[in-house]
Amino acid sequence: MKASCAPVFPAAAVGTKSPLFSYQTVVLSSSCSRSSPRFRPLSVRCGSHTNASTSSVATPTPRDQSSHRSGKGDGKNSGARRRVDPPPGGQLLTPPPLTIRGSRSGRRLQPKNEDGGECIPSAEDASISVRTIYQGGDPLGRKELGKCVVRWICQGIRAMASDLASAELQGEHPIEEEVRQRLGLVNGGAATGGLAFVIQAQPYLYAVPMPKGLEALCFKACAHYPTLFDHFQRELRDVLQDFQRQGVITDWRATKSWELLKEFAASAQHRAFVRKAPQSKALHGGLGIGVEKARLIQGKIDDFVKKMSDLLRIERDAELEFTQEELNAVSDPDENSDSSKPVEYLVSHGQAQQEQCDTICNLNAISSSTGLGGLHLVLFRVEGNHRLPPTSLSPGDMVCVRTCDSRGAGATSSMQGFINNLGEDGCSITVALESRHGDPTFSRLFGKTVRIDRIHGLADALTYERNCEALMLLQKNGLHKKNPSIAVIATLFGDKEDLKRLEESQLVEWGSAKVDGLIEDGRYDESQLKAISLGLNKKRPLLVVQGPPGTGKTGMLKELITLAVKQGDRVLVTAPTNAAVDNMVERLSDTGIRVVRVGNPARISSSVASKSIGEIVSKKLSAYKKEFERKKADLRKDLRLCLKDDSLAAGIRQLLKQLGKSLKKKEKETIKEVLCNAQVVLSTNTGAADPLIRRLEAFDLVVIDEAGQAIEPSCWIPILQGKRCILAGDQCQLAPVVFSREALEGGLGVSLLERASGMHEGLLDTKLTTQYRMNDAIASWASKEMYSGSLQSSLTVAAHLLIDSPFVKANWMTQCPLLLLDTRMTYGSLSVGCEEHLDPAGTGSFYNEGEADIVVQHVLSLIYSGVSPTAIAVQSPYIAQVQLLRDRIDELPEASGVEVSTIDSFQGREADAVIISLVRSNTLGAVGFLGDSRRMNVAITRARKHVAVVCDSSTICHNTFLARLLRHIRRYGRVRHAEPGSLGGGGFGLGMNPILPSTG
Repeated sequence: MKASCAPVFPAAAVGTKSPLFSYQTVVLSSSCSRSSPRFRPLSVRCGSHTNASTSSVATPTPRDQSSHRSGKGDGKNSGARRRVDPPPGGQLLTPPPLTIRGSRSGRRLQPKNEDGGECIPSAEDASISVRTIYQGGDPLGRKELGKCVVRWICQGIRAMASDLASAELQGEHPIEEEVRQRLGLVNGGAATGGLAFVIQAQPYLYAVPMPKGLEALCFKACAHYPTLFDHFQRELRDVLQDFQRQGVITDWRATKSWELLKEFAASAQHRAFVRKAPQSKALHGGLGIGVEKARLIQGKIDDFVKKMSDLLRIERDAELEFTQEELNAVSDPDENSDSSKPVEYLVSHGQAQQEQCDTICNLNAISSSTGLGGLHLVLFRVEGNHRLPPTSLSPGDMVCVRTCDSRGAGATSSMQGFINNLGEDGCSITVALESRHGDPTFSRLFGKTVRIDRIHGLADALTYERNCEALMLLQKNGLHKKNPSIAVIATLFGDKEDLKRLEESQLVEWGSAKVDGLIEDGRYDESQLKAISLGLNKKRPLLVVQGPPGTGKTGMLKELITLAVKQGDRVLVTAPTNAAVDNMVERLSDTGIRVVRVGNPARISSSVASKSIGEIVSKKLSAYKKEFERKKADLRKDLRLCLKDDSLAAGIRQLLKQLGKSLKKKEKETIKEVLCNAQVVLSTNTGAADPLIRRLEAFDLVVIDEAGQAIEPSCWIPILQGKRCILAGDQCQLAPVVFSREALEGGLGVSLLERASGMHEGLLDTKLTTQYRMNDAIASWASKEMYSGSLQSSLTVAAHLLIDSPFVKANWMTQCPLLLLDTRMTYGSLSVGCEEHLDPAGTGSFYNEGEADIVVQHVLSLIYSGVSPTAIAVQSPYIAQVQLLRDRIDELPEASGVEVSTIDSFQGREADAVIISLVRSNTLGAVGFLGDSRRMNVAITRARKHVAVVCDSSTICHNTFLARLLRHIRRYGRVRHAEPGSLGGGGFGLGMNPILPSTG
């Protein structure tokens, strides 16, 4: 049976001025009373009235107030009490003593101050009306309450959050019912739920001593529902994250308590009385957007954030599953081997199982230190001071570190990190770990045997957290007037009419800036000049630049950034990969601009290391550190002489401590100085969430290169730190990498570049239309298939061939821009050995030994024709085939310098001659992801002068897109029917095989 849930308030609470009032009770549902022995309902006592069967709160009569003051109302008088005078014309809600039924001592919790006394506020300090106990509005923060009160709330609410999280871990009772009771989710509506939550929270708050002299503010805060709920949400998150770091849970966001909390936070019941005044009323004025329209835009933002957060969680789960599969693929030593034999150091696993030295076993943790930027560095050495075994591990590689037994078998959950450096002595390796001192997992490393495994697909928790944080900031800041990116947000979430109103109010302009005299005549083509002039318009919030292959996008961006800096702009440049960022750093290094590269030192290319924040700061502090070391050595010398004098020794130790603090302070000051003086700061998209960057003032311009390869949430990390944004890339090349099919189909694979380029009838974007890389026979295919015929070839490259290169002999191969090496013979049969095979390592990849032989033969033919090995690139979409090709080519000394890679890893680069092995050959005509037009566009357009495609035309032609590619090659190039042959002194004699004359 349920008691009445409707709150009944005294007349004075709704406007009556009468000072006389009697007890009125808000009764909560009794159905939750026996839901859990862990969370008992509160029996709220006020004076001599107690309701034992229901949770209630009562407003005391004046008679009861006096009994409280005298300490006689409840038979106890513990601690000093302050006089309470009724507020004029209103009622005072005195926080009553609270008794928790079912607690160990059955004790009543009174609000305490730091002296242990019970605190009753004066009328002047805390006149809290009944209806303000769960009033709406924004949470109260440090500005309203002060640091001490906020800290007091955090301590109490954290205990409440810990209680809830622990209950879920124990799993003794249905957690959903527990959470609903804790949040006050009863049938009395939003108001009653808010009041019930306040009642649930107050015992935890009153158990913490109040800051002395701030009792009134404490009472105000502990009766304010939005404040308490906001703290509860934050503290529950921190508690769950602590559990995850300790290895108790795998993903804190997947816990039932967090899911229910977020569900409730997004519900109408919760929003009914928190943040009642829409922020948009005060926020949209600067953009000329009406109140209702601002609400619609904010609604779109909310929906977008919810959708993307869900997709990120799905993708995160898929990454974790893939990572676990990679870990499980690490083969442990043979159990039947002789234990007296040396430990096997080289363990193959994952996608490159053939002879890949990706694991080092039998390591000991020797020491740990903190590097620049807070990196936690751990030094490992091989047991017995032996040298490290041959390994493919290199600085920047993602690894997992775990303890193991004497045979190298993994025994504990892994810790994520990356290789910082390999010791010059050949016996040590330093790993940067995310963990910190005091973490149980970290402490277990010392004194144990450790193994390090490189995992190619290691799920990066930091990237996930930063993407989620960016979405939350987008939702929180939205159209807030203090948000520097407000115009970008209004552009991306508004409609065409909104953009017109923005332009009519002269707040934005969609035209070009004047660049006359700023750029040397003839240096850039018309489409490049247009992109530069649009990007320099300081009133244009967003520009999308589509740069097809070879159109000079990177050079154009370099010029645009240089001119923007000359106009006084501070620029943040990001990209989804470290390689793309380092490429831009190299381009900007010779411009005279103050450039700073921020990021993981181990992942920064050595060619641009001098521009990294670590190197710059170290150089600036070199003299200071020398002086620091001298003073430190002197103090330690003095300490050794004063060990017998405790007082002197203590003083010297204190000086050493202060000296260390001074160095850290100097480092922080220098880092801040370097970044504040930098004209261009560069990092990866997720690296832009580094506190070093986020603490800076808003940038005038944000440039995101290769934006087509980045998922949209990662792009919001840098965007929210700038006033305007330029997205550069090509949505017709590789899309973002997404593991989960569900997340991909849900839209996570759609980049912001792709979404923005189709908005507002093309108002936001411009396209570069002239390419300066490929022979026109190659470029014309890409133009027709991918760019609607808009891509034109510059006359400087339209007809260039391999024969035009120095020392290259004239033959049919060096005069052929397009070549098809078909493993299907003229009479319809497949060349011997050219069948596809599934990788036995279990990676799901394919390889084709016959095609690998043909590729090697063609590489040798080009080299014998005078083509430099460094001008040749071999590609395949399948990692197993890439590994096979590397093994074959590495055996040939004359082929040293030929680069072999996957199509995906070669994006952004180019070579004179490109050979592509498509691998697939089957009777079903299955081509897998070869049918991805964007991937094939990347593969073909890496070549300047020559493309050779090795494939089984019978299988490949089952895909219409690939069939059109083969027809294009037949028309503008040559076709040879090839089969694996012996490697004679003359290389690959294609003329010896049956030839199908070219149709073109």
